[in-house]
Amino acid sequence: MALKEEHQPRTKQISFHLPPTVSEIPHRESLLYISPTPDNNIIGVGQDGLVSIWTRNLKLKKSRLILDENKVLNRKLKWILDSTLMPQYNKLIIGTCDREIRLYELSNFEPYCQIIGLETMPLHLDYSVREEDECIILYGDEQGSVNIILISSVGETLRNWTKCPAMEEIPSVSLENIIDSRNITFIRWKVHNDWVTKIKYIHSIDSIISSSNDDYTAVVIGCVSGTKDVQHRLKILMDSKSVPTRCSLPAGSSPPRRFNCDESQFKVPRGVKAFDFCKESNILVTGGLDRNIRLWNPYVPGWAIGLLRGHTSPIGFLCIADGNTKLFSVSMDSTVMVWDIEDQSCLLSVIPKASQIRGEMAVCYFSNELRALYLAADCLVLLHFQKKEDRISNSCVSHNEAILCCQYNKPFRQVVSCSEGSAMKVWDLQNGQLVTEVYGAHGDAAVICMALDTSGKRLITGGRDGSLKTWDCSTMRSIHTLKQAATSSDEVTACTYADIYSNRYIISVGWNRKINIFPDLHSETSEGPCPQMDWIDRAENGHKDDVLCVSFCPPNLVASSSYDGEILIWNLISGHVCSHLNAISSAVMEDGTEDLLINKVTFLQSRTERKMTAASLVSSGPRGYITFWNIFGEGKLFAYFVGSKKRSAISDIAVSDDDCLLCAADQLGYIYIWNITIYALQGPEEKPPALLQSWRAHSCSATSVTLVSENQLLLTSSLDCTVRLWSLEGEYIGTFGQKDLWNIKDNTSWKPGSNLDGHITPTMRARQVSAVKPSCATGREDKESSTELDSQVASHSSLIKDDEIAEELTQRQTAKSERRALHSQLKSITQETRVQPTYHSLQLCELTYVPPAAFHKRNPTECDDPDNLTF
Repeated sequence: MALKEEHQPRTKQISFHLPPTVSEIPHRESLLYISPTPDNNIIGVGQDGLVSIWTRNLKLKKSRLILDENKVLNRKLKWILDSTLMPQYNKLIIGTCDREIRLYELSNFEPYCQIIGLETMPLHLDYSVREEDECIILYGDEQGSVNIILISSVGETLRNWTKCPAMEEIPSVSLENIIDSRNITFIRWKVHNDWVTKIKYIHSIDSIISSSNDDYTAVVIGCVSGTKDVQHRLKILMDSKSVPTRCSLPAGSSPPRRFNCDESQFKVPRGVKAFDFCKESNILVTGGLDRNIRLWNPYVPGWAIGLLRGHTSPIGFLCIADGNTKLFSVSMDSTVMVWDIEDQSCLLSVIPKASQIRGEMAVCYFSNELRALYLAADCLVLLHFQKKEDRISNSCVSHNEAILCCQYNKPFRQVVSCSEGSAMKVWDLQNGQLVTEVYGAHGDAAVICMALDTSGKRLITGGRDGSLKTWDCSTMRSIHTLKQAATSSDEVTACTYADIYSNRYIISVGWNRKINIFPDLHSETSEGPCPQMDWIDRAENGHKDDVLCVSFCPPNLVASSSYDGEILIWNLISGHVCSHLNAISSAVMEDGTEDLLINKVTFLQSRTERKMTAASLVSSGPRGYITFWNIFGEGKLFAYFVGSKKRSAISDIAVSDDDCLLCAADQLGYIYIWNITIYALQGPEEKPPALLQSWRAHSCSATSVTLVSENQLLLTSSLDCTVRLWSLEGEYIGTFGQKDLWNIKDNTSWKPGSNLDGHITPTMRARQVSAVKPSCATGREDKESSTELDSQVASHSSLIKDDEIAEELTQRQTAKSERRALHSQLKSITQETRVQPTYHSLQLCELTYVPPAAFHKRNPTECDDPDNLTF
């Protein structure tokens, strides 16, 4: 933890938007090539010849199989080895395993012509404009050679090729014939001792860079044509056999090598799979099977000037971008890392769980214009990166990074928010002014969740690094650090406080699939039963997937939910599993989303005494539904209904203090409020409760929603970096961090223009509902009014019409169901084989004392502008 001024130089200067854009791909085989097209689309070429065209936002426009041979049944398949674009002439170039290079019209994917009779297979292709009306097509082969086709008078030459005799209905020109053409020069160099893994022509230095898996010729930078040395030129003139053209080579002989003065060889253990070059910074970066990134001076091949470590699998993509100051790297396990080239430090690491990438990386493309990374694996993912300075320029944000959690501290009348950049901020609810801010709360790890104790004096936060921290809310000083996970990959997903007979405990869950219980050192002496050290239930009764949420209900019940759609009710004292709740086996939920995850569970504590007749647990999921449960006995599903009008997954739910209002937020930023005063109070329900309000509060996924019952207000946070305050009627009060402060008691100070879609669906004043306590005597009247309200809501269903939102949902829905890679792959073999107790054996963990760190508490009288970042 550090002051803002002290921590600012070391904070991350880049982040990415969550959730990313994910699209399923129509390709059955791996993608080989991704690139922008001249008409601002994205093209993808598959190994089986399927070509797909996408919008920049990954909406599939069309796809076509361009290899007609593969359309014929019982015929040997033709495979594409690599592809590249010829944008000046609107052509697509592919190399096939049949030793041919084909050109296709990019507009309709019809064959244009082909070059046949190549001696070797074109494993990797590249194309570039060299001079005016001159271009270069080059390819690397399985023999480690670099093959170069120099074409002058390009337009005329291509037209002449289309007049050649057709083979398989495609105009074909053999390599023998094109060499004899006056507009063609063919050059072949023996460069590597192993097959070529990548090849690229660098126009700024008129040289070719190629790589292989050979240690001694891992990367070679060489000239295109002959030597520039005068003595060697004289030797070439005296010995015509040194001319590296195909005509001068005897059949079956090896092509000549360049002279030492014409190339530079870089030695790398286990070779190189990816590289990039920047002339302005005079730097070459390489990466390969040894998982290290090396920085080179291209004119000093003897040793690397920098070594970047961090990837855990071979590196398959490198790109120097962002004004030649950043390096983007992707390893084969689809981990994305961003590096600062000058400092040679890692700025950002994105694991597949966060980026929702499934499978191994196949191919990548980085767009400098969009500042976005396109990555193809089992799906196609678009990651939008954003500089911190860009976000600071936006004055109407609460944090400079995505906000992951938010809480209201009732005793202090303050709002606490935490971000992806490990920053915590405390705001005054009354006027929205910033009170305290803490940077580096969990070091560089994001703060995922938080919880307040019943007194509101202490705050617990859980980080992506697998640790928990307790904070003094009055000073925002860190008190203790608790380690939940054995490794940093087992992040904390949720935490809560539990008061058991005057004893306080901290409960956390996460990717380790366990429930972790820590004693609060500041609790009083034990005065009653405490959680047992040994649990009776074993691993077969616990969660089989990552645990996403935990909730406590006095005196001794705990509910936990997991990614596979299962809810477990535990007795905290005995360690028994009281109920297994699984909606998939209890009801067929149609028209929902495809994911099974349950993001949030919460108790209706006022109903716990009605053990047989009332639903006392609400969950957000699975399949985008909101479900009501009776948890006693074996557990029973009392009601379920679609939580989002757009069929989006529900990201968070909250209930009012009197259990009369239920509020939900979805992954499209919509907010919904229902009247649940008597809903599922006297038995199962078939219809949904009365919807009171709905509106769009944020431009992207909402991460938390909190009801401030005492003031009849609603608090929301989102990945769009904002924390916002609303009335229960959907009136927009303001964004925490805005320049103009508000007064929650004076609605003239509230911001006009409430929500993003311009529509609020009102049916009944939520303030009035929250003031009504449930009563058995009025149950029939309330049910009738609920039915009447449902019919009113139906009349407003056509108000919200947003084609962009529907498109956004289509892109996210399928990917969200598989948003994380298999977690067991990140664990060691010993961890996988070791039998773990279901409930983490409730072992009391050792606490680590962390000395109080510096903090900064702002004086409201000295700050006219809460957004001023220079104080």
